[in-house]
Amino acid sequence: MSSEAQPLIVDFTQEDNVLQILPRPPLRSSENLGWNGIYVQQHYQPAWETPEYAHIRHMLLIHSPDLIVQAERWFDGRRQQEQFGSGNNIAIVPATVQHQANWNQESPFSLVFIEPHYLNQIARESVTIERIELIPQYAMHDPFVAQLGRSLSAELESSHVGSRLFADSLAIALSIHLIRHYSNWQQPLREDNGGLPQRKLQQALTYIHEHLTQDLSVTAIADQLEMSQYYFSRLFKQSIGVSPYQYVMQQRIEQAKNLLRTTSLSVAAIAARVGFSNSNQLAIQFRKFTNTTPSNYRRQL
Repeated sequence: MSSEAQPLIVDFTQEDNVLQILPRPPLRSSENLGWNGIYVQQHYQPAWETPEYAHIRHMLLIHSPDLIVQAERWFDGRRQQEQFGSGNNIAIVPATVQHQANWNQESPFSLVFIEPHYLNQIARESVTIERIELIPQYAMHDPFVAQLGRSLSAELESSHVGSRLFADSLAIALSIHLIRHYSNWQQPLREDNGGLPQRKLQQALTYIHEHLTQDLSVTAIADQLEMSQYYFSRLFKQSIGVSPYQYVMQQRIEQAKNLLRTTSLSVAAIAARVGFSNSNQLAIQFRKFTNTTPSNYRRQL
């Protein structure tokens, strides 16, 4: 590999940029889902060797755990052999770091991109540092990142309206994890106690209930309080005991239960009325909170 050639600087939200690095476009992406600060792609690529390049965003590679793949990766000219599968399913490529890779067989993987300014914003509020730097990571084992990656991929595959709040929550959790474990910051994150002031808490709850059937996002709620989404999410959970996403799901399920008890509306109609894109999404969340399905809940009344 030549370290003297000027590397490509790519933006994987642009398909022509993807095809400068990989032979196939992504199978699907979060491009049209309105997610904030985070961008996800699913790929199925043949054995390949990339040119040397750098991303404009931080990138996490999340490989399928079910397939053993031999690979090589270079960071700023430093080469290391890798084996994906059997636990080592994650690699981290920080923004602007020169990078090259090859692998020996066709394989599925997801790419999760985080905007540097988004990560820096969370860093300013959690560790009072203006700019955070991620440290490159060759293939490694990180079950927390793997689980978040699976959750984002599942949300991507469902492609349903109303995913922004869930994606916001995952993006915040992932960012905090990266700052804690894979950055140049080695001190504990700042903790705030006491939660939201009562006035702001009531303002948040009112906004949530007035917009419960809409595609809510953490950003939209935090904007109403003139707070950042990270700071709002942290203090909201301290006040209520659950994250904004969990609270919204709880309230939607309570409304669905009430409609199941008091009306003859179909499950699909109830799903639409309480903010789910379809009856399947309602059924998934309903079972999580009640351990039964909407139809069984109605029959048991």
